[in-house]
Amino acid sequence: MIQRIQSLLLLVAAAISVTICFITIGDFSFEGRSFEYSALTLKDTTNNLSISTFYVAGLWMLSAILSFVTIFLFKKRPLQVKFNGINMLVMLSALVVTLYIYPNMIFPKHLQGFDANMVHFSHWILLSLIPAVCLIFANRAIKSDEKKVRAADRLR
Repeated sequence: MIQRIQSLLLLVAAAISVTICFITIGDFSFEGRSFEYSALTLKDTTNNLSISTFYVAGLWMLSAILSFVTIFLFKKRPLQVKFNGINMLVMLSALVVTLYIYPNMIFPKHLQGFDANMVHFSHWILLSLIPAVCLIFANRAIKSDEKKVRAADRLR
């Protein structure tokens, strides 16, 4: 049962969630210094300093782990749906932290006079939408399988 479409969708969601941890989310220049923002660090490329943003990477990795664990719950479809729901919440919180909380609330504390409008997000951040879409379609496929199993049980 590993070869089901929802297993493939969950695997894609897990792989892309891990990939997001290692790509550059955005960059900006501030007071003559240039910075690169990724899920793991905020790097000052001119002075080789960095601020840790591992909480962002932790949320994305938690989402990847939940996706991967959900693949192997194929015999317990209701539990799979619940794990997918939890995973969607974790992914939503990862997106909010990645795109809003860190640039608007955390960076200004470390960089006095920083404005969040300075951040130029990379086009690769659009990858973060793919796992969410994969989870939605996987949830639909799981519910569809559950309906088929219940219909088959009624016929017996």
